[in-house]
Amino acid sequence: MVACPLQFQPRLPPNRTEYRARYGGQKEDTMNRIPSLRLLGLVTAFLFLGFMGFAQNIEFWSWNNEGAYPAVHEDAQKRFEAAHPGVTVQREYISYGDYMVKVKAVLSGGEAPDVFQIPWAGEYPELARSGKIVPLTDYLKKGFPQFFPNIMKAISVDGQAWSVPLDLNTLQIAYNKTMFDQMGLKVPRTTAELVAVSKKLQAAGKFAVAMGTKDLWSAADVFFAQIAYTDPTHTKMALADAGKISWNSPEFLKAAQAVADYVKQGVIAPGANSMEVFVGAENLFVQQQAAMFYPVGNFVTAGITDKVGDSFEWSLFPWPALTSGEPLPTGGVAEMFVVTKDSKNRDLAVDFLRYLTNDDGKESLVKNDFIPSSTYKGSTEKSALYKNMLDAQSKSQSRVVYNTAVYTACMNGMQGIIGGTLTPQQFIDSLVKASKQ
Repeated sequence: MVACPLQFQPRLPPNRTEYRARYGGQKEDTMNRIPSLRLLGLVTAFLFLGFMGFAQNIEFWSWNNEGAYPAVHEDAQKRFEAAHPGVTVQREYISYGDYMVKVKAVLSGGEAPDVFQIPWAGEYPELARSGKIVPLTDYLKKGFPQFFPNIMKAISVDGQAWSVPLDLNTLQIAYNKTMFDQMGLKVPRTTAELVAVSKKLQAAGKFAVAMGTKDLWSAADVFFAQIAYTDPTHTKMALADAGKISWNSPEFLKAAQAVADYVKQGVIAPGANSMEVFVGAENLFVQQQAAMFYPVGNFVTAGITDKVGDSFEWSLFPWPALTSGEPLPTGGVAEMFVVTKDSKNRDLAVDFLRYLTNDDGKESLVKNDFIPSSTYKGSTEKSALYKNMLDAQSKSQSRVVYNTAVYTACMNGMQGIIGGTLTPQQFIDSLVKASKQ
């Protein structure tokens, strides 16, 4: 109950003689209600104004309106609002292509949402050092799960944790198991086997691997997938990102050459640079024009399953090794959220993130085929697809470049290789140049 700032003094109603002297022949019962009605109206008005003053909104932004993420967000919202009467979470989803442009604009104008999703790559350390978001190290010590050590390392910049990691992902190639079985194809484990499968698909009038690189990030990821094999130490990318070795190292040139060879052999379906990942490329796979689709992780598996329905059976496998060895997926943090420094509801915003990541939040994640970023103690009776992703998570290699200029050059340069306008060496030269900016 909100305290009313005015003090009303109770007053006895006039007696009959006083009433008639004051009001003449008016009806007594009508006038007895006037003070009460006026008092009720005033109290109601002040209570309404008090409620409006205390009602609060938490503004939440994300670009992941594909698949089951909105269901996870909504589940946390309902639990949070039930525990916080008068507080409303307003969710807004913005297309990935426009997302960071809008985020940077509202941050500059001091009108940013309380909570917003942030990419894991170049923009993250840049934003952490911008003074626009809240360091969360101390907040994470209370009411949050104990996130995996490698994840804590990933969200830390300059000794502080700046985000709340919701879940983890692995990137693999989705494939049409029904089509593979009908054509007698086996899951490829090497480059040579993938090329051979692609040739058989092309002969049958089908595309091999559908990719949409108009979004840019997926173009970079096909390069990172090759580095998982060209660098057996799995350390060179982090060293180059930190400026300790050159991007002109042979491991990176070999990875770029591998992508160029895949394009030349027709492994990547034509038109990749003009398609978005979850529109054109996904449609080629769902409509069975392409037998494979990359990159796919738990951020979109539920959406694919809904669209495929009973038309065919599908599953996932890592991008094949260049020559031999165990196939390795790439992966890292999937959704991660930060809190705006200028938020007027900072503590509530942080608390909403607790509801996303607590035990109930993890149940919601697992229910929707997502992998929590902390230990999950609930039921593991899940689909074969989920178990596939869970197994892949334990083997995943890095797909992170924090240097914004290098990451941008990587995305644009891979588009050049896929489009045939850049050679592998020119691509590497662009990374070297970007690292010196």
